[in-house]
Amino acid sequence: MKGKILSFIIIVCGVAAMLSLSSCRKAPINGKLDAQWQIMKIEHLGEDTEWIPTQRSYIDINLHVVNLRNVTQDEQGGAVIAGNLNYDKNGATVTMDFPYNTEGEKLQALQSWGIYSNPVVFHIVKLDGKQLILKSSETVVTCRRY
Repeated sequence: MKGKILSFIIIVCGVAAMLSLSSCRKAPINGKLDAQWQIMKIEHLGEDTEWIPTQRSYIDINLHVVNLRNVTQDEQGGAVIAGNLNYDKNGATVTMDFPYNTEGEKLQALQSWGIYSNPVVFHIVKLDGKQLILKSSETVVTCRRY
């Protein structure tokens, strides 16, 4: 009887171990692009001017989602603008679409991150573990991994 109970316990433990090893986990699909990036400067093409943010501005990329955040000294989280992300590794481009920021003041709010059209296509100039440089037809956005 003890042998049957011991066999049953071993089988149950084995099945539990197999199920735990095959559990789902969302891994980064965008490689080094999936991260929180702090904007260090934005260069405006054609005007030969650069803008260094006075507040902490972030681009958060995870899976197919992009979040834009500005954080001031008074706020902890800051306002967030959420959008959809499409990363083309072969073409080295990132397309960001903000469906709720298509006109007027909401479209102007995107300019804090160097985005002047919606959707916007950025070409990846540099992407490594520490730095991200994105170039659109209007701007070059330089970020550091935060």
